[in-house]
Amino acid sequence: MYSNFLYSFSEGFKLIGRYNRHCQSIEIADLDQIDMGWTDYDPKRGASDKVLTMLCDSLYDRLLLQELGV
Repeated sequence: MYSNFLYSFSEGFKLIGRYNRHCQSIEIADLDQIDMGWTDYDPKRGASDKVLTMLCDSLYDRLLLQELGV
């Protein structure tokens, strides 16, 4: 149901991402706020600030490439 997890530890953020095959979406969670759970990430909407958006966009791209086997 889910891809392998990918991590991003940069700019003070500790993010984890996965591809949800059932929903065909990318889900990202902040390891420092794991109680907040997973959030569907849409690169068209971005995140709450510029740096976080850049990190989530990168994680999004890496997860899609992983799912495609590239």
